[in-house]
Amino acid sequence: MTTVLLLNLAWYGYILFRYYRRELSAWLKIKPMVQTFLPAVAHKQTDVMGEARPEADTGLYHPEELLFAGADPDDISDQTLPKGPADDLLAEAMVLVEAYGGNDNKSEFLSLFKLLLDKYEVFADEISLPALIKSVSAFASTQLPFEIRADEWPLTFTS
Repeated sequence: MTTVLLLNLAWYGYILFRYYRRELSAWLKIKPMVQTFLPAVAHKQTDVMGEARPEADTGLYHPEELLFAGADPDDISDQTLPKGPADDLLAEAMVLVEAYGGNDNKSEFLSLFKLLLDKYEVFADEISLPALIKSVSAFASTQLPFEIRADEWPLTFTS
């Protein structure tokens, strides 16, 4: 029984010294008990900002060494507006008119144009249909082999 107890104490002693040497030495050190009203950090002198120095691979260059590209104006101005559904509808209507440039079927063109309007019915409050019809009508008069009267164009989005 005593042998087992001594072997266990030796084993755990070995483990403590082998793996917990730093903790054990810090625990066994006798520290003076100094009473102070300030925390230990307050007595330490440290630089808050550190030394100001440039980062690696950076430096100052003479103005003659700096190269700048020429300024090119862009196409953006305060008056430029993003394209909306009316622009998309107008572009698709122009494609439809160009597609029927060699076809003489007026009723088929008008039915496809109404289908195109139905596609954009959800944007009816954003699209001015009379202004769109005016633009498409002016373009169609030069492209289509048939004439479409003003009363033949659809006046509303609903069929």
